Amino acid sequence: MKLLPRPSSPATRAIHLVLVGLLFAGLGGCNDADDPAPTSTPTAKTGKNPEQQFFDYRLIETEKGVRLWVLQSDKMMKYAGERDVQLVTLHMDFFKGGEHFSVLTADSGRANLNTKDIHAWGNVIVITDDGRKLETEELFFNNQTQLIHNDVFNRFTRDGDVLTGIGLEATPDLEYIEIKQNVEAQVEDEENAESGDR
Repeated sequence: MKLLPRPSSPATRAIHLVLVGLLFAGLGGCNDADDPAPTSTPTAKTGKNPEQQFFDYRLIETEKGVRLWVLQSDKMMKYAGERDVQLVTLHMDFFKGGEHFSVLTADSGRANLNTKDIHAWGNVIVITDDGRKLETEELFFNNQTQLIHNDVFNRFTRDGDVLTGIGLEATPDLEYIEIKQNVEAQVEDEENAESGDR
């Protein structure tokens, strides 16, 4: 005698679906418990490690044996596939005819070892040997044109006069300086002259 399967009722089918759902949910829960290890690996990779790292790094640019500038950094990091090196703290001395004339300092930076272009950011300050001072948050140095420039807020001080504005192009000796937008000036000499006339 052959037994035929009983036709399943809607209630029976519903119970089967619930049981199958619980089974897959349980398997899914097991997978979730194992997931943190794999997902932590990509996170670690995104914080990629440098392929080269140097402390007390120095980069020197010369022309016909005469120094143009010397860049020093507490730490330099080179990452695979990137042309630029990352710099932790930046101190850059500029020279003209072999004579020192200004210093650029910043919290962080980046240097292209091919073009020798520099990008500095974080408490960027340029001070010349005669006391002129530029304060900003970001600055680019183009090695070919030997100009510094940016598109952010700048504060330039000379002999008590203060010039502020957005966007800048200048020489590192701050002899030539052009602020592009929202320019405001506080001139100490004019104020003294006015008070003297009274």
